[in-house]
Amino acid sequence: MNWKHPKTIIGAPAEGDVFYRREYINAQFWRKAARGEHLLISAPRRVGKTSVMKDLEQNCIDGFIAVYSDIESCKNQAEFYRRLYNLLLGLVQKSKRYKTILADFLKSRDIGEINTTGIKIERKDLDFKNELFELIKICGKEDTKIILMLDEFPDVVSAIEKKEGKEAAINVLHTLRNLRHDKSFSNIILVLAGSIGIDHVISSLDRPKLINDLVPITISELDIVEAEELIHQLIDDATMKISTSERAYMIEKISHLLPYYIQVFIDKSDYLLHKENRIELTREDIDRVFNLIIEQNSYFEDWEQRLKRYLPKKDFEYCIGILTRCAHTNQYPLQKAFDFSHKAIPKTPYKSLLDSVLVKDGYLIEKNNNFRFLSPFLKAWWQKRHPEFEIMN
Repeated sequence: MNWKHPKTIIGAPAEGDVFYRREYINAQFWRKAARGEHLLISAPRRVGKTSVMKDLEQNCIDGFIAVYSDIESCKNQAEFYRRLYNLLLGLVQKSKRYKTILADFLKSRDIGEINTTGIKIERKDLDFKNELFELIKICGKEDTKIILMLDEFPDVVSAIEKKEGKEAAINVLHTLRNLRHDKSFSNIILVLAGSIGIDHVISSLDRPKLINDLVPITISELDIVEAEELIHQLIDDATMKISTSERAYMIEKISHLLPYYIQVFIDKSDYLLHKENRIELTREDIDRVFNLIIEQNSYFEDWEQRLKRYLPKKDFEYCIGILTRCAHTNQYPLQKAFDFSHKAIPKTPYKSLLDSVLVKDGYLIEKNNNFRFLSPFLKAWWQKRHPEFEIMN
């Protein structure tokens, strides 16, 4: 049999015919951008924010140009401003209307030149922060709005704080706020995004006002109709077949309908059927696939590792303790979370960790002062990762 696989992608962001576009998200984005608002995309993990931003970058409406970049690797202020400068330089260099302006700018500042292979930067002693602001000013001579989408921004702020200190991180936030409010920079729109809670990162610096002008863009999990449409999109023309009733059972099994989990489930289902040379996916297969997925640590390890990377040791230990308790119960009361804080003694107030980290980042959901895992996948994996005896004492 000439087996045709579904159009799934697991590691990289979904693009093209693998990406499921939700038009109302794009419409919300462009409506706010057209008003000149600077935006904050603070979506839970695995909800598909990177794919959404890449889609926006590639499908700008008239009057806009955009560039997306994952800036997580920037560990200090110099690297951060250099990245922004190069992003903006590369973006406007592609636009014909900026070609002459950009060439004159580089020449006047003795920076470099534009040649057939791109932009050649000749100076080694550039103050990239200052040059960034000067470049933005000359870009303001055109009517085109420029959108800079900076993904994993909270990670950068956290890294700068660790490497250069709290004041350095605050200085970056001040600089970006000044950029957003200076009328000479009005043609630039900043989109800051991240999958660790930016609210928590900023509150740890005690500077919430430095981002309170950012307008939030909401990206939530799929609803049932959207999940069905994504499944159809992925398996259209594939060899594997999933009946209407089995699709409903798959959606029920996944429960927390993140595009990533649906992609993983379809991919593993295809692997199972192809291996056994069968076409039709059964309910029993769906149960088997669920168990196959939670056996694969690579799908879930980063949920734990990110907490370890970005939280102080005592905060990390408290969050791990809460998650393990939630994994081994149907619901975990707020009162018990409070009581546990007296034992774990986190650095950050316990309620802030619950709300701004574990709930905001998509680990848990809270209802009537009780907490539980959002995803059955993550809960089942966490049970295996952290056995109940870890919380018995």
